[in-house]
Amino acid sequence: MSSRAVRRLMKERGHDDLEESAALIEKQAKQIGSEEREEKEQAANLFDLLGGNDASDHDSDQDSSKEAIEEKEENSITKQEPVKKAGAKKKKGKKKGKQAAKAEDMSMKEFEAHLKELDEQLSTPNSAKEDDKKAGRGEALGVVLTEEQQQNRALLMVDAKHLDSESEIKRLFGSAALKEAGGRGNGRRALQQRGLGSRRLALSHPKPTWPPMMASPGVDMRQLAVEDGPDTKQLLDSDKTGGQWFAIEHSARFRTVQLEFLSAVITNDADRIAAIAYQHPYHVDALLQLSEILKQTGGDFGEAGTLVERALYSFEQGFASRFSITNGLGRLDFRRIESRGLFLALFRHMQFMARRGCWRTASEVNKVLLSLDPVQDPYGALLTLDFHAMKSRQYDYVRQFYDSWTWSSVSMLPGWAYSRALAEFMLEKKSGGKSTDLLVEAILVFPTVIPVLCTKANIDIDPVVLTHPYFEERQITAESAMTHMQLLVQLFVERSSALFRTPEVARWLQEGLLLALEQIALGGTCARDITAAPQVVERRQQVESQLCTYVIPERISRHVLVADMDALKAGLPEQVRSATSYAFDPLPPSNDINIYAELVGGMQLNDNLMNMPGGFAPEDFADLDALNDAEPEVVMGLIERMRQLLGTGGGLEDPGTSSDEDAQ
Repeated sequence: MSSRAVRRLMKERGHDDLEESAALIEKQAKQIGSEEREEKEQAANLFDLLGGNDASDHDSDQDSSKEAIEEKEENSITKQEPVKKAGAKKKKGKKKGKQAAKAEDMSMKEFEAHLKELDEQLSTPNSAKEDDKKAGRGEALGVVLTEEQQQNRALLMVDAKHLDSESEIKRLFGSAALKEAGGRGNGRRALQQRGLGSRRLALSHPKPTWPPMMASPGVDMRQLAVEDGPDTKQLLDSDKTGGQWFAIEHSARFRTVQLEFLSAVITNDADRIAAIAYQHPYHVDALLQLSEILKQTGGDFGEAGTLVERALYSFEQGFASRFSITNGLGRLDFRRIESRGLFLALFRHMQFMARRGCWRTASEVNKVLLSLDPVQDPYGALLTLDFHAMKSRQYDYVRQFYDSWTWSSVSMLPGWAYSRALAEFMLEKKSGGKSTDLLVEAILVFPTVIPVLCTKANIDIDPVVLTHPYFEERQITAESAMTHMQLLVQLFVERSSALFRTPEVARWLQEGLLLALEQIALGGTCARDITAAPQVVERRQQVESQLCTYVIPERISRHVLVADMDALKAGLPEQVRSATSYAFDPLPPSNDINIYAELVGGMQLNDNLMNMPGGFAPEDFADLDALNDAEPEVVMGLIERMRQLLGTGGGLEDPGTSSDEDAQ
């Protein structure tokens, strides 16, 4: 048997990487090869039975001399008659092929027997190999995942080709639409001249019009280890995802510029923030802050989106070599202020991609955002993932995610319940199947969605349904804030109501509502009792106990603040509405790890409590002019104190134009 056949067979059996079996395999192969040669020699020397050894030797010598003469003659014929020789070679090839196949079939049987013995001897390594196969690419990173971790990780893996919005526009509308939209075109050489085309990136795609980058932006990433401290050790020990945890750190030059940026934020000086972004064109916090200012004041969404993409480009320049946004294993510590900028940049980038109609790109960016911390989900990425997947027509992904995701309870989210039913309906392309059963279950578990959804989507339903006690909200009349359930329902309806406006979907929703009303009507004397499967009733009770409350999780409040839904901000809890919140770091977590907090935390500036990290938030200051005019000494003293504590010393340096970082 050839060595290639041996390797192929061993690979199929799972022994391709076992060093301890390599020697045994080679020994078995040599033994089989020697047996084959002995069989061939015996077959070639059958005439030995007729005479002695001398005669056979004499005959073999004559045969070899005849073969040598025939080879010379055949070579001369080949030069003269190449066509005839080709035919002769084909005939010989057929004969040799049949003989080789026959010999290989015979040796394969023997090799199978030896392979069974090998399986018994190496049973333990083989099982370990199977576990490594389940781990997939995690094995290459030194991570062995359980079956559950691999199942969830598969839902977070991203196809890098779908992260390019301009490629999506080209696929949908052609190259002409890309040129009209002002695509980046073929400016590879121009990018390299500006220091922007050194390597291909996944999230950001630099354009020739961007400012040049002369040095690293100063946001570097490193992998976390248990030696970093008790907080980090607790984070790593409590992780159940099997991912690799990283953190972003600011360089000394970045922190120097950050002091000037924070002073501009404290004084609410938008012009200074714009000047910093101009002088330091890849300072991530200034870019994120200026992007939000442009969006809120001038409505220039195109430029605002470009600034966010430049911030992503700065982050990507500092990614660690082991960190990947596509393999579903990269985790980022959200508690650290340096890392939180990447979460916000991804969320903003996702919003701008959706605004451009690049739904597949937005969906893939949504997966990246969720993969950074899939359990805590600090920006509520789960609340948008179903919507983006539905808009990009990934119906099977919605079904698979709802049925397979175990790191958080998507069954407790009303949006996912209705999206799951709608995805099944789009796959069936008809009502009356499994999709209707899923819709009825969603209506019974989350009934308060129906009145809001039908009103928003202009779906005609009986007014009696809107006033039925089963579809009414449970809340305290005097409370101005919304319940957890109300916020989730409003977020889902604001985004996804357009998906239910088509005639066939509206008709399917009406049919499901009638079936749900039948079960509600048979529930008994209590208006909230229903006749349904026990798991549906239990799920309904669980939803009421957990979501019909005014205790809003931090991630939901943060999601509302950045979701561009101003009407919902009034429904947040009072402590969130009154807290100082800034555009480049909205609602820092309660377990915040902030290297800038001790510098200015708790300082009173004109009766306004400055909670670091700072940001541009005009609504947080009642008297902006008085603050700017009356407290310049306080602000300058604050900056000097920052420099002393951070050890950054004197003048400001441009993190994008200096290259002496390594020398420090």
